[in-house]
Amino acid sequence: MKIFAIFHLNLMFSSIPEESRSEVIKRCYWPLLYLIEEGFPLGIEASGITLEIIRDLDPGWIANFKKLLGKGRTEFIGSGYGQIIGPLVPPALNKANLTLGMQRGKEILDTVPRIALVNEQAWSAGMAAHYLEAGYKAVFMDYDNPARYADWPDHIQHFPQRAKGTNGESIPVIWSRSMVFQKLQRFAHRELELDEYLNYVESLGTADGWLPIYGNDAEIFDFRPRRYKSEAVQEAESEWKLMRQVFKTMQQRGHEFQLPSQVLKGLEHKHGGNELELSSASQPIPVKKQSKYNITRWALSGRDDFQLNSLCRAICHKLEQKFPFSSATEDLWRELCFCWSSDLRTHITEKRYGEALDKLEKLTFASKAAVREPDFQVCGIPPKRQDRMLKLETQNASIILNTAKGLAVQEAAFQSHDNIPAFGTLGHGYFEEIDLGADFFSGHIIMEGPGIPKDTDLARITPLIDETDDFISVSCSIGLYQGMLDKAVRIHKNKEQIDILYRFAMDCRPPGFARIGHITLLTADMDPAQLYYSTCNGGNEERFSLGGLTFDHSDNISFAVSASQGLGMTDSKVVLGGAERALEISPLYAEHGFVGMIKCRQAVPSPFVRVFFSMQEMDETSLRGCGPDPKFNFSTGFSIKPIPGE
Repeated sequence: MKIFAIFHLNLMFSSIPEESRSEVIKRCYWPLLYLIEEGFPLGIEASGITLEIIRDLDPGWIANFKKLLGKGRTEFIGSGYGQIIGPLVPPALNKANLTLGMQRGKEILDTVPRIALVNEQAWSAGMAAHYLEAGYKAVFMDYDNPARYADWPDHIQHFPQRAKGTNGESIPVIWSRSMVFQKLQRFAHRELELDEYLNYVESLGTADGWLPIYGNDAEIFDFRPRRYKSEAVQEAESEWKLMRQVFKTMQQRGHEFQLPSQVLKGLEHKHGGNELELSSASQPIPVKKQSKYNITRWALSGRDDFQLNSLCRAICHKLEQKFPFSSATEDLWRELCFCWSSDLRTHITEKRYGEALDKLEKLTFASKAAVREPDFQVCGIPPKRQDRMLKLETQNASIILNTAKGLAVQEAAFQSHDNIPAFGTLGHGYFEEIDLGADFFSGHIIMEGPGIPKDTDLARITPLIDETDDFISVSCSIGLYQGMLDKAVRIHKNKEQIDILYRFAMDCRPPGFARIGHITLLTADMDPAQLYYSTCNGGNEERFSLGGLTFDHSDNISFAVSASQGLGMTDSKVVLGGAERALEISPLYAEHGFVGMIKCRQAVPSPFVRVFFSMQEMDETSLRGCGPDPKFNFSTGFSIKPIPGE
């Protein structure tokens, strides 16, 4: 059996204090080089930031690594300058990050990597073009998660394949295996006996294929990042010594260690080189490990990922306009790459989080960036007669609002859609299934968390109607359990566009999840097989068919993990619809770091299809409590525009 391993070095690891970094190099990185010196050809991956830190703290390690690279006994696996979740950041930032990461590898190690490790194994088809443009010949990506939504033959896992991009391009992929590397971790942490581990690994191998026995963090062996109370107890005997023992035993049993680049030979094998879609409608951004470890981890949880990502987006937007990436501006882009590091968004220490905010403040000043918010007023005249349904109409669009449900949209239609209602409410009893026996509104909010009442804006209100040269608007104020919500719905006069606006004023950032801007499609006259959604996840637009599918990106994984999937929306929009008509739904300002979520269910009499936008989710990284600035005052809005049928 042919085996290979890649060890990921990350001195930006969220819960490692800066003062412990030298200890990590000593206890984790040097033993890794010793294994290589003993005859185990292993791959080592590091971001540009990590290489800089090692060079400054322990130049001897860099010198020894370079020596082993020169002898062909190890291989440097590339990354970006920072460990950034590519599908969550704009294309310009992905390009800068990969370019700067390649530069640092050349400068510090005198080498050009052929293979890139996909950060946190977070993939989207839009990333393929970025890796190819940066000069990479292949990527190292998780197999287990893409495979669970695909009908691939078993041999696919044992050979390198090609991951499809968005415009006909593809990039070779060698596989990581989440459960396989977790087994090695368990053995090293004395949760498995040697025979148990070897029996498991050997049950997965093939005569002519490859098995990745490791593809994750190096910092968890002989060191504990102290993220969880349940972390394995560190024994006196070295875990690297146990690693050497199991590697040696594997060699004695005839298993051949190879460098990662040697796996690429399998592209020419009859079972290799197939072009595969790694993403799917149900899982648009696969990541490594189990479902609790999903894209919302770096987008919407942590200390306040939404705020952090929104500010980073605002800075990136300004840099693109005023300081496009070049050799003259790379210092600014390097700082932004640092601030977009995934580790600042999980178990980050308070001190390091504060330092990142200081960097962002300086970048904000340098770029004159700001997270814009829509400015609207709750004003106007109450209708002379207040019925439950209130209709507004222009030559471009019409909308019916439910004043008994906080201005929820009952029906909305556009002129270019022949005034056929495109989105709105599917009332109780519309679906035959009892599981769908509820009202499914549009335009509302849902906030829910442990120990607090569920908050929505579905309350009876008195609407105020205002009219200008540009639009007709209806607004109201709604008392929530956690504070106040101002809300407005406006229909434009001179273009086909409907806006839904929200302003929150709360005593504390809401715990749990906060999802707003729900849009429920009216699908009664639409061909179920032609339904789709599209968005950009770090690169060019990706389109996903919804035909015949049932899934919900907002499905909770456990009581502590509130969602399972999401859309990066790095072009700040989602298109949702079918061959007959579609809608473009987008935040009014591109700086907001919302994550889109799709719910699709095959039902009678027509499919249930909905999109909504999350500004906060919950997992084990979420900071409990109000933080240093308890007030939560935030304004946002979404626009809905029609797209003609195909």
